[in-house]
Amino acid sequence: MVNLTISLVSFNQRYDIERLLPSLLSAVAHLQAEILLVDCNSIDGTVQYVRERFPGVDVFVNLKRAGYGENHNVNLERAKGRYFAVMNSDMTVNPDIFSCLIAFMNEHNDVAIVSPKILNEDGTIQGLNKRYPTVIDLFLRRFWPNRWRRLVRQRLDYYEMRDVGYENICDVPFLSGAFMFCRTAVLKSLGGFDPGYFLYFEDADLCRRVQKTHRTIYYPGASAVHFWQRSAHKKLIYSWYFVRSAARYFRKWGIKLF
Repeated sequence: MVNLTISLVSFNQRYDIERLLPSLLSAVAHLQAEILLVDCNSIDGTVQYVRERFPGVDVFVNLKRAGYGENHNVNLERAKGRYFAVMNSDMTVNPDIFSCLIAFMNEHNDVAIVSPKILNEDGTIQGLNKRYPTVIDLFLRRFWPNRWRRLVRQRLDYYEMRDVGYENICDVPFLSGAFMFCRTAVLKSLGGFDPGYFLYFEDADLCRRVQKTHRTIYYPGASAVHFWQRSAHKKLIYSWYFVRSAARYFRKWGIKLF
C-alpha cells in the first residue's frame, strides 16, 4: 500500500536532481512512498544518472513537448499514493516534511491541497502565498522597475499575503505549484492540471477548481528550500509563457483589474 506519490518533472536539470534526490530519499525513508519523475527528453544525462544512481525512482521519458502541469498529469495517471506531492526539481526538503504533511492532512479531511513554508537558500521566506491575481498585481510584479518598487511595495506585499504573515496556518487562495501536497483522489476527480497552461498559472487554476469542494491551506509546520530562478524575469520566452498563461487564466475566471 503506497501512502505517498512524489511527482517530479525535469528538463536538463541534472544538477537540481542530484541535489534534490538525496534529501527526498531521507524524507521518505520510513514512509510507504514512490518517486515518479517525468523527464522532458533531457540531453544532459539526467535519465542515465537517475537510473544508475537511484534505481528506485520511476523515470518516464516524455518525448512530447508538454508543459509543467501536463507532465505532472502523466505522473498523476500512474500514481498509487493516497497523497500526491507536486514538486519543482530545484528544491531540497527537510527529513520530516512528508510525515508532518501527512499527519496534517489526516487530521483535516476538508483540505485538498496544503503547502509548506518555502524558504530561500539563506533561510528567508519566499512569498509564494498569494491572493487571486489581478491585472495590476501581475503588471507590477513583472514590469515595474526595481528602482521604483518601494513605491508599490505595500501592494505587492498584500498580493503575497504578507499582511497575514507566514508563521500561522491559513487559507490561501493561490498556492504555488513549486510545492503542492494534494489528495490524489481529488486531483484525479478533476483531471489534474489544465494542460492548456504550458507554464505559469496552472497552479492558480487548480486551486480555484479545488476550492469548489475543499480548502487550500498554508502549513508552516513543514518546510523546504527552493532555489528560485525567476525565469520569467530573465528570458523573453518565459515572459511570453507568463503573459499567455495569464491571458488564459483571466479568460477562464474573469478579468479583475485591481
